[in-house]
Amino acid sequence: MNAIRLTMMVAYALLVPGTVLPAQAAELTFHCVNQASHVSWMLKVDPAKSTADGFPATISTASIAWRDPVRGGNYLLDRASGALTFSNASSMGGYMLFHRCQQVK
Repeated sequence: MNAIRLTMMVAYALLVPGTVLPAQAAELTFHCVNQASHVSWMLKVDPAKSTADGFPATISTASIAWRDPVRGGNYLLDRASGALTFSNASSMGGYMLFHRCQQVK
């Protein structure tokens, strides 16, 4: 949210009684499991900071996508199905790993 928009929303809320500012999206937690090895981990997504596991992410209502520059590779989480795909390109063709994630409520 840019500063001008936020300033306008605060000004409007102060002038119009009963106006409620939209809440910042809370951090989301997903429990993810590798479908082949059954190794699991918790994925933290912060919509307010646009991060996934601490890395810059593109977050929409349909998907969450990010790149891990430390390990290399790209992640794509389909929010509707919970399918998480990791893809890593290499000179030998690369590889993909498939996971299933469920949002922890």
